[in-house]
Amino acid sequence: MPPSKKTIGLSELRVGLFVVIAVAVLIFLILNASGDINPFARKLHLRAQFINADGLRAGSEVRLAGVKVGKVDDVKLLPPQDRPDAPKVEAKLSLDSSIDGQPANERVRSDSTVSLGSPSLLGNDKIINISAGTAAGQPVKENDLLPSSTGNQTMIGNLAGPEVADQITGISKNMNEITRKINEGPGTLSRILNDESIYDSLNAALIDTQSVIRQIKSGQGTAGRFINDPAIYNNVNDLSIRLNDIAEGLRRGRGTAGKLLTDDALYNKINALADRVNASINDINSITADIRSGRGTVGKLLTDEAIYTDARTAIARFNTTAERLDNVVSAAQRGEGTVGKLLTDDQLYNNVNQLSSEAVKLIYDFRQNPKKYLTIKFQLF
Repeated sequence: MPPSKKTIGLSELRVGLFVVIAVAVLIFLILNASGDINPFARKLHLRAQFINADGLRAGSEVRLAGVKVGKVDDVKLLPPQDRPDAPKVEAKLSLDSSIDGQPANERVRSDSTVSLGSPSLLGNDKIINISAGTAAGQPVKENDLLPSSTGNQTMIGNLAGPEVADQITGISKNMNEITRKINEGPGTLSRILNDESIYDSLNAALIDTQSVIRQIKSGQGTAGRFINDPAIYNNVNDLSIRLNDIAEGLRRGRGTAGKLLTDDALYNKINALADRVNASINDINSITADIRSGRGTVGKLLTDEAIYTDARTAIARFNTTAERLDNVVSAAQRGEGTVGKLLTDDQLYNNVNQLSSEAVKLIYDFRQNPKKYLTIKFQLF
């Protein structure tokens, strides 16, 4: 039996066309609401060239000072050029014709620059950020080529501006240069990283350290005995117990040190002694003040000008008297005067010496025969 052919009626065809048209309108409205498709909106088309696209693709966002204003229509490679730093990629940009109520070419001017950036620190998507133009620049025209900046912007660059992004790029370049010098240079860090002899030395030191640790664990040597010998632990424990007993005794006031810490009477005596010392210091200060003000004997001695004048006069008289005595002694030494002759005349010395000898003989004779000198002859007639 041959298969029967199902015919489609006009009403069914109308329903199907209505559904297709409704789905198409719905898709159009969704895309129009998202801003991706709007056939009635005019666009400003610009171009930007870069050395490296760095993952930029069609559909990527285009931002003006961080605000989304369009998208990337196409990314294509440029023909090879002689200069190594020449741009190698060109991106076609599609911007909204009106930005915040003003024409796009009034916002984007000839002194605006474009740069590649990333909307996040960890994301791989790329965007193109356009710097806002100044009044010195001219309005851009359709399909103009915007100059590109050398720095790549990340999320920080989008938020803080191209200057901060350039600084971050410079820091990154410096870090790369430092890393290259460390890897390739003759410095200390390069030798530590690349010299196998240093690695061998560190490995040998590590092996020696492990050997020492094994010896310590096995109780060998001073450190091993200190860690493993229970006698040392017991001695330290006994010492700790004794120190605790001493501390407890001090807290309870036992012994001289304990009394010094806890006896209130001793504290009161020390406090009283301190009061006496303070009183003595006050008295000394008072006496010092009296002396400075010239009161009392010591004060007058220190401050009275008359006493100072009398003392100077007495010293002058003493100096005069001492000078006179020096003159008398000098004259006596020269044999002048009676004292000088007594000191220097030999004849006078001999006479005195002879007289002394006679006196000695007289005394000796008197002692031998005192009657000779004590007998008195009395004769009346």
